Amino acid sequence: MRDHGPTALLSRLRFKQLRLVDVLGRTGNLRRTAAELNMTQPAATKILQDLEETLGVKLFERTPRAMLATEIGAHVVDYARRALTDGERFAGALANLKRGGYGALALGAIMATASDLLPRAIAELKRQRPLMTIQVLATTSDQLIAALGRGELDLVIGRLPTSEDRAKFDFEPLSKEELWAFAAASHPLARRRHLDLADMGDLPWVLQPAPSPMRRLIDTAFAAAGLRTLDNLVETSSIFATLNLVRHAGMVSMLPSTIVAQEVAGGGFVRLPLEVKGELEPYGIVTRKGVVTTPNAAEFLAILKALVAREEGEGMNPGGAGRKPQPRADALPSPRNPRQK
Repeated sequence: MRDHGPTALLSRLRFKQLRLVDVLGRTGNLRRTAAELNMTQPAATKILQDLEETLGVKLFERTPRAMLATEIGAHVVDYARRALTDGERFAGALANLKRGGYGALALGAIMATASDLLPRAIAELKRQRPLMTIQVLATTSDQLIAALGRGELDLVIGRLPTSEDRAKFDFEPLSKEELWAFAAASHPLARRRHLDLADMGDLPWVLQPAPSPMRRLIDTAFAAAGLRTLDNLVETSSIFATLNLVRHAGMVSMLPSTIVAQEVAGGGFVRLPLEVKGELEPYGIVTRKGVVTTPNAAEFLAILKALVAREEGEGMNPGGAGRKPQPRADALPSPRNPRQK
């Protein structure tokens, strides 16, 4: 079977083929795939056979339990998912633009920025572009980087969890974050003046799931101190769940100071006198290598960098605890003039 050049190959691919490969890669079952795509199983089989004929390679192996993607098939499944995601985002942005809007922006952010820096940057962007659709995913860096790699996000404000990620993504550091161990004001340890890790090993914790950078730092600190890995814990990437488990379930946790400083100042939480060796690497702007930044993403980043630069000029950690009152959002520079209506 002759090989097709890249342009010829892409011209032969069909949207329905990509959809089928995406769903079959997820379900591993041709019957369920056909049902999900609202077609007969013979029709689904024919689409798969046509695609394999076009590519000149087998994409799935039948086993007694499921249809499993071959090594090349897994590559095709990954491409199909990214292509479909890009297509859906294109369609949504096009519909927004046709209504007189400014398209869409999909961004991800770690918790340290989600409580203060990110909302202020978004507020300024919405002031300048009120009809832009903005989608925000706030979770741990490892999950954000995975979503960015799948093409589901335009950019991430977070960290690169592994050294391998540096080959796939560009990183521009923004700031560091200070981590605080904390508990409810009613917690038995709330009045202690000194704590070490040995005092904390048997307590119930609520922490980010592994392998997030923050969780890795805590696990490494316990291991370096010769202590067993924490096993009395709840894992969640939700700020809301974390704060309420500390507040109502007697648990302890560790989060960026930006998230808990206000409650500590108000007396609801107490910062525990616990030092953890090591520190998180700076968080920053993560984008995909070789992918041109969209105008909407570039505009958001200009606003974000202006906020960070202003706070650094005032001697403050961006979004940090104890910030001075901020000037009006319209004091920020506008990257381009708003569209006249």
